[in-house]
Parts: sequence; C-alpha cells; structure tokens
Amino acid sequence: MTNNDYLDKGKPPRLLILDDEAMTGETIARIAHFAGFEARHLTSSATFFDQVTRWQPDILAIDLIMPEMDGVEVMAELARRGSQARLIITSGVGSRVLDAAGRSAREHGLDIVGVIAKPFSAIGLRELLYRAAKMEGSPVAAWPGERMPPRQANVEDLQEALTLGQIRLAYQPKIRCRTGTLVGFEALARWRHAQLGDIPPDVFIPLAEAHGLIDRLTLKVAEQALDWLVDISSEATANRVGQHVLQDMLLSMNVSARSLANSELFDAILRLCRERGIAPQRIVLELTETSAMQDATTSLDTLTRLRLHGFQLSIDDFGTGYSSMVQLVRLPFSEIKVDKQFVMTATDSEESRAVIRSVVELGRSLGLNTTAEGVEDQKTLDYLDELHCDLAQGYLISRPLPPEDILGWFTVREAQREEHRLTALGNLGLLDTPAEARFDRLTRLACRLFGVSTAYISLLDRDRQWFKSRQGLDLTETPREIAFCHKTLEGDELVVVPDALAHPFYKDNPLVRKSPFIRFYAGRPLYLRGGEKVGTLCLVDPEPRAFGEGDAALLADLAGMVENELALGASHAHDECTGLLNRTSFREQAEAACQLCRRLGLPMALVSARLEELPSVNKVFGRDTGDRQLRDLARLMVGVAEEADLTGRYRATEVTALLMGADLERANDIAESLHCAILHHNDSQVSDKAKLMSSIQVATLPPDEGSFEQRLEGAWQLLG
Repeated sequence: MTNNDYLDKGKPPRLLILDDEAMTGETIARIAHFAGFEARHLTSSATFFDQVTRWQPDILAIDLIMPEMDGVEVMAELARRGSQARLIITSGVGSRVLDAAGRSAREHGLDIVGVIAKPFSAIGLRELLYRAAKMEGSPVAAWPGERMPPRQANVEDLQEALTLGQIRLAYQPKIRCRTGTLVGFEALARWRHAQLGDIPPDVFIPLAEAHGLIDRLTLKVAEQALDWLVDISSEATANRVGQHVLQDMLLSMNVSARSLANSELFDAILRLCRERGIAPQRIVLELTETSAMQDATTSLDTLTRLRLHGFQLSIDDFGTGYSSMVQLVRLPFSEIKVDKQFVMTATDSEESRAVIRSVVELGRSLGLNTTAEGVEDQKTLDYLDELHCDLAQGYLISRPLPPEDILGWFTVREAQREEHRLTALGNLGLLDTPAEARFDRLTRLACRLFGVSTAYISLLDRDRQWFKSRQGLDLTETPREIAFCHKTLEGDELVVVPDALAHPFYKDNPLVRKSPFIRFYAGRPLYLRGGEKVGTLCLVDPEPRAFGEGDAALLADLAGMVENELALGASHAHDECTGLLNRTSFREQAEAACQLCRRLGLPMALVSARLEELPSVNKVFGRDTGDRQLRDLARLMVGVAEEADLTGRYRATEVTALLMGADLERANDIAESLHCAILHHNDSQVSDKAKLMSSIQVATLPPDEGSFEQRLEGAWQLLG
C-alpha cells in the first residue's frame, strides 16, 4: 500500500512516532488523533522498525536524539529498507542541525515533508501532518467515520469580532534577569469565537494583514492596552498593592510590517497616549526582524519619527531574519528580543546558547536592552543572568494573564520575593551589629567625594530601615514606611530626589519636615550575588542639589565597593592577625579605588611599612612575637593614617595605607609620622624584646590607564 492508498480507500492516514521521551510522543499522537489521524508512538528503535513493517504507517515522525540509534541512523536504515512513508523530523537540537538532518534524509532518497523544532506548536505540527497527507492544510473532512472539525475563521468573522469588541488582551510580564523585578508587560491579542472557540494569533493576524484589517486591529489593541495601563498605573492601584513600581511599568505592543507606511495609525496611538496622560517613553512598539527589513526606507522614516516622539522600539525574533547586523545599526531600535526558539532550547543546545550570547553582546555593544522570551526554567534564567541579559519573559515568570488576574499575581509574587529577600538579608548577619571600618570608610569617602553632609548604608528589614554605617546622621534606624530607601528598593535603578519639598511623594515625609530635614536624596540599591536587594547606599543633604550622569556613575562605583564587602563578609575580607584587609581584599579594592580615581581625575597616594626582620624574629622569639609585631605595626599605621581609604596587609610582612586624592607630600607626612611612632614604640619596649625593624615606602599614582598592580610596581620611593 502506498502512502496515498488511504485516500482512495477512505482510511485515516497512519502516523508512527519514534521519540524516547514518552510524554512528547504521547503529545504528538494526541494532536494527530484530534486532527483525524491514526497514531502510535514508540520509544525504542527496535520495536519501531518492526512496526514499520507490520503496521505500514503512511507518515513517520522521528526524533533525532535517542539513546539506542540516533535519528540519522534510523533514516539510513529506513532508506536501506526502501521505506516509502513520508517523513517528519523533530528535535530540540537547534535549527542548523535540523536543517542538516533534513538534507541528509533527502540525500538518502527519503520522502521528507519537513522538520519541526521542539518545543513545537500544535498548529505547526498539524500543518506538517496535513502536508504529509497531501491535503495542503485542509480539514480532514474527507475521511469517513470522522467528525467534521469546525470550519476555519474567515474575514467576515474577524470583521464582526472587531465590531463587537471580541478581541481581548492578555498581558505577559517582563522582569529583570538579575533581580526578578517587574518592569513591564507585553499586550497579546486573544480571540474567542462563540462557535469556533479560541482562534490563535498566528491565524487571525495573517488574516487581518491579508484583508486590510491589521491597522484597525492594532488600534483596537492600543486602545484597550492603554486604558489598562492607566488603571494599573494609578495611585489607587499603587495604594492597593502597597507599591509604586506599577506606576512606572512599560507596555509592549506588537506592530505589523503592513502598518509601517501608515503614519496616521501612529499619530492615532500618540494621540491616545496624550489623552490618557501616558508618556510615550513607557510604550515599546515591537516589530519582527523580518518585517522591519521589508521596506528599509519606509521603516527608517517611520521608526525615526516614533523615536522622536519618545516611543521605544524593539526588534522581535532577532536572529531569525536576514541582513540583521546592517539593518539593526541603521534603524533606531532601543531593544533586541532574542527569539524564543533559541531561548527554549538553551539548556540542550550549544548552538542556541551561542546565538543568545552573540545577541546579548551585540545589544550591549550598541547600548540596547536585550530581552529573552520563552524562558521556561530557572536554569535558563540563570544562564541569561550570567550573560548580563537585561530582561526576560516566559512561562517560568508567568503565562499571559487576563487583566483581572494581574494584581493578584503581582501581590503573591512580590510577597514571595520579599520573604526571599529578608532571608538573604538575615543570612548576612549584619543587622544590629557594631560599626565596622570596612563600611565606615566608604560612607566617609562618599561624603568627601560628593560634598554632602550625610552618607549612609541602610539595610531594609521587615518593618524598619537600619543603618549599618552612617556619617552625619544621629539616627540608628527609622520605620520602613517613611524610609526613602523603601521606595528605592521597589525598583532597580538609582533614585534621585533633587528637592524633597518639591516632590509630591516626599514633601510631607517626617524625615523632610523634621530632623534630619532631608532636602536632597540619592539612593542606589545594594545587591547580593543572587540579585537580592538588601539595602541602599545613600547621599543626603539639607539643601537641594543637582545630580548628573557622572555623579550617578560615581555612586554606582561606590555601591559596587559596598557590595563587594557584603559578598566577602568580615571574616573573609580581613586578615586574622592584624584585623586589616587581607591581601586579596586589599588588592581587589585598591583596583576599584584606582578605577574610581581615574574616573574622577584624582591622584592616589600610598604609604607602606615592611617588617624586614620578621622571619628572624619568628625564628628567634617565636611566631607569637612575630604576630604581635604585625599587630603593632598595623595599629601604628591606622593611628597615623586615620583618613586612609584603605588599610591592609598588602604582603606577608607589609602593611599599606591608600589615600584617594592625596599627593606625595601628604604621603611623606604620614610616612614621617609612622617613622616617629615606630621609634616611640621601640623606646617603650623592654630591652630583651624584639624591636620593630621597618622600612617605609611611599608612592603616588596619577589617574592614568593601567591596572593598580602594574602601575604601582615601579612607583615606590624609600623613605630616607
């Protein structure tokens, strides 16, 4: 019986599935049964060939990756046996391997229908099955004994749906990969017909495009989505959920290539934004890569105008189209979305990971946000975070939600994230602990660099803001509900309040109206390695202030140094013998200080004291005496270099102080003071005790390029 005999005899076509994942095989079989096919699925290649001979299937669906025989071997065996069945290849190995497998099948003389990547859609699989049955996608009405499936939606149905408002929206959340903070939603059109049921977008969008209804559909979507955005962003909603982060949500909407020439459509969307008081900067218009390339000149004109009005532009499904690099540089996009076929196969496909890596690096080099869609497991999200991908969306975070479910989802999710954050904060072991020099030196540095009266490191506990380090502030804690940092931690960005008395949210805050009379505030969240936000590094002043991009970058650098301390912990960062920074921590933080001085154009001075005879002291007097000498030297260095930004055990026998913004004269002054302190210390020792035999060096580093270690190597000068 040939693969067309079933059409002549009125029999349903037979599909035999070979896939070692039983659940996948069962899913394919279920889809095939519903489409009118007779289907069986097997997990073993041995029984597969027996069924090919005995059952004589008309269509074969073969997975490429299997433990006994891989798909290429199976196809070679089918060719050797002279199989006449039509062939569908499935796998999650990536499109390049799938395409190569398809070419291999054809070269073996097999009748291949097509290839389909996992995970696949029911629609895509049905299309391949219909093609295999030589029915060109038509319903299986001709097969006797099978119930006539519902008819396909037509243009009249779509026109009626638009007139009656049957097109509704669902919203899929987008989060930051690093922190999990919600940043926006993508609006997705949904159509449920009374008789035909749910009609997927990949059916009705092409229908709208083909019959000139796409602009009307886009405008209907925009009206609904913008009305929803007004509601979700309202003060009433913010008060209801206890957060204001929803007031800054971004909204993404899809735009068809057919609409790019219609300037009136985009004028209408801009008018809708203005009527609702929505800043266009909060709207992201998404175009597929292929659609953006169809008419490059029109695209350039239209997209440039949209960017001038403030809209953000996203290139969707990046990596699946053509001329990508050239067009991406030409067109004014603000975001790249990595196509979900790569994201969904990232855990199993090195090729997919390579594409994702390349897109993320490309986006970073062009100053664009990168968004990965199709994130379905934590391992994939962790990989995206490792690559520094900006945003993610997918079933791991949430399926598309009807508007009435969003606040409930948000409230539950934020409660879970807060408990996780509080656990991470508790694990630090810093709450209600004494002041530590490693944090105090950074808040002192912040006051000095920014010229503010107050700087502090706050940790946000469940009901309070507690200050781990503070300069210019008498308080040790405040209620969380009035803390500026409470709002800062709702988002992931630096929060700047130039004048609190002029700010509607802060003007009546008791910290503004009463002591400490805050007028200026700048706070940057502090992150742990797992992305948890545990507190803030803050600048406060009783006078209004401006705060520019350079200031923001500088504060971010300082916050990074605080985060390094949080990650290391006191025991890991400090030398057990001297209590100063240990060698590793000193070198890391000196490198960060070096970069900071380079950014600010500041010199850097160092004073170092080395115990030349320490090995001999250890040998003659014992290790305890040698350790005591190191502690004494460390104490003396701290005493004469109180203003040092870093003091640490630079080498085994050496203690070093680093001062940002200091010159050689200041370094020499400290060195002389240290020399005198050592002499005084030795004079006070009993005659039979070992004396401190120390050589003292000074160095200055101008704000030049190069690493700290390399530049310091030839800069030391011995104190005479």
